[in-house]
Amino acid sequence: MLTCISVIFLLNSILIPSDHSSMITKNRIKSNWTALTGSPETHTLEARIFHVTCIFTILLFSCSIFFNYFIGLYNLSILLTPSVFAACGLYYLSKFKFKHSLAVMVFCILGNIVFVIFFLNNSGINGPSLVIYLLFFFLVMSIVPAKQRFLWVGINIIVALLLIVYQYKFPESVPLKHSDELRRSLDFAYVYFFTLLIVYFIITSIIDSHNREKTLAENRAELLELSNQSKNKLFSILAHDLRSPLNSIQNFLEMSLDEHINESEKKIIHSSLLRETRYTRQMLINLLSWSKTQMDGVSVNLVRLDLQETLESTILMQASLAEEKNITITNEIPEGMQVIADHDMLELVIRNLINNAIKFTPYDGEINISSEAHGTECWISVKDNGVGIAKTNEQNIFSLQSASTYGTNNEKGVGLGLVLCKEFILLQHGKIWLESEPDVGTTFFISLKMAV
Repeated sequence: MLTCISVIFLLNSILIPSDHSSMITKNRIKSNWTALTGSPETHTLEARIFHVTCIFTILLFSCSIFFNYFIGLYNLSILLTPSVFAACGLYYLSKFKFKHSLAVMVFCILGNIVFVIFFLNNSGINGPSLVIYLLFFFLVMSIVPAKQRFLWVGINIIVALLLIVYQYKFPESVPLKHSDELRRSLDFAYVYFFTLLIVYFIITSIIDSHNREKTLAENRAELLELSNQSKNKLFSILAHDLRSPLNSIQNFLEMSLDEHINESEKKIIHSSLLRETRYTRQMLINLLSWSKTQMDGVSVNLVRLDLQETLESTILMQASLAEEKNITITNEIPEGMQVIADHDMLELVIRNLINNAIKFTPYDGEINISSEAHGTECWISVKDNGVGIAKTNEQNIFSLQSASTYGTNNEKGVGLGLVLCKEFILLQHGKIWLESEPDVGTTFFISLKMAV
């Protein structure tokens, strides 16, 4: 009985922590319990329930060996010993060899054989055998497939009836094994105790597993909803953001064919056409890059980069776009600063941030690109004195939930630019954030690891 009592305290400590400090211990025990029963990623719910069943069967039989010996049922103790090894083998077969169906079938067959032996060697209907067989039936119903349940119900009834009739016809072959009423009462109490304990923990395990599966299903539904929103956003970009500049390009080309327009008007058309082409090109780059991250994933090539050398050409290329609004771009990245980053990803991120700054900066504005060391990190900043971002919009600025807006010169947003910036910076193990004040300006910060 001391073994049984120690088991109670052990199992009780798993589920009911005594105070806040025991939560760490509880989490560690739960982690070990998951390792014993299997995780949802590697084993099905049915397999995990079977593993719990095997563990408690091993526990029950092991304790029963000592208990039956204590109350004088020596033959039964010897007979239960191979049953412990059989349960261990079935657990190993399902948990590590992943042959769950075979293990369940063998468990059910051996269980009936063990019960017959137990019935004949533990006083038959005058002992706790039928209670144990009822417990075994509960375990079988917990682990067998639904289509096999009726079969095992029938087998359970037939085996029980045959043994009862056999004892009625041949009572001398199933003698009372207990030496006195006290030992018989202790045997019944022991079986009742363990039956209650196993039923409780099996049901608890089933409920917990069901709740985990339900939570996983809810999480998958949320991810599916986010994926659906991303798809809708993508279709919106394709339907509107891509069609709109192409229509403008077509209109500009049709106007340029008009023989009645003068050179100054043609120059305006060409300037507008160039702007629309730049916008469309940038949008297509972002769209293709984002689509690749969503479908195939992106390979990241992290290398040592000289920051000034890497970004110089990108900043110069954006300068011509800024000239149309007479915006001054200042490059204050110091020489010799080196970071660990992906060359193409970093260029695309900075290009998008500068484009975004140009879009929301008014005529005669300023954009400053700089970097400085912060411990082992390099902080790159793109600062403008534009319209700024309202606090209510900052939360979704790096997601597809953010609505596209028009710039100070009626420029249309590319929709995916800042989303790409965040994804690409995270892929480089960096961080991105912003500081903004309406009507004052916005500063985007990027943090990357410094090259040692």
